[in-house]
Amino acid sequence: MMKWFLDVLRGVVIGVSNIIPGVSGGTMAVSMGIYDRVIYAVNNLRGQFRKSFRELLPIIIGVLIGLFAFAALIGTLLGTKSDEIPLTRLPTNFAFIGLILGGLPAIYKRFNMRDARFPGLILFLLFLALVVVLPLLNPPEARTVDHSVGTALLMIPLGALASATMVIPGVSGSMILMLLGYYNAVINAMNDLRGGDWSSLAILLPYAFGLLVGIVFIAKLMNYLLQKHAALTFCAIFGLVIGSPVALLMQNRECFTLANTGNWIVSIACLAVGFAIAWFMSTLDKKQTKTD
Repeated sequence: MMKWFLDVLRGVVIGVSNIIPGVSGGTMAVSMGIYDRVIYAVNNLRGQFRKSFRELLPIIIGVLIGLFAFAALIGTLLGTKSDEIPLTRLPTNFAFIGLILGGLPAIYKRFNMRDARFPGLILFLLFLALVVVLPLLNPPEARTVDHSVGTALLMIPLGALASATMVIPGVSGSMILMLLGYYNAVINAMNDLRGGDWSSLAILLPYAFGLLVGIVFIAKLMNYLLQKHAALTFCAIFGLVIGSPVALLMQNRECFTLANTGNWIVSIACLAVGFAIAWFMSTLDKKQTKTD
């Protein structure tokens, strides 16, 4: 029962992280030590449906809670609906930086990175650079969408693209949507649904369908890479994950000039709390895996 509850909490963190531009749900899964477990379960849904479904259900519930229950709160903390930058944006981002960093020690111990050698170093540097460059791209103006058939068809490939970045650690689906101009449309549709506007399902349902298709396809690819080329794959993943805090700081560099001493103290405290939570969850999951 405790494992089930903790998996719900992990799912909540993953769901919330997919709302924040610059943070990847895959990164959070890596940091909390459940990434390879989730990939394996998704990849074996057909062959071991009951076992895989039981494994995924609490995480899925948590993701849905994180996406819908906290979308408005995260939007307020980050100031996504305001032209002014709130003082809460820096502590919020520092909390997620702590969550990213906190799980890395436990994950690093599970794989022998020296097996990748020089090719692994090249992959690490390339994917690190990829994550750092993304925030430097200027996003276009937010695109307006309607509830037409054309919009519904457009949402399917957008969902598939976002799912790929959710499964691949270090690449933020929210950032990709922002670079394409559709971030506000998806977030606003989620908030409208929470407010009782069922017409927003015309956007969210095809988007969710694209998410599911993309997750299954990319999970199969990641499962193959983790089985056949584990050391090289994790070198690339480490580059993506370690680059994520740098990307977050670069994306929110305007917060630095606005932050006062108290804001910095709160931000560092949030980073420490996030680190402790991720470290605890990742090590606890490792102990449970050994017990099982």
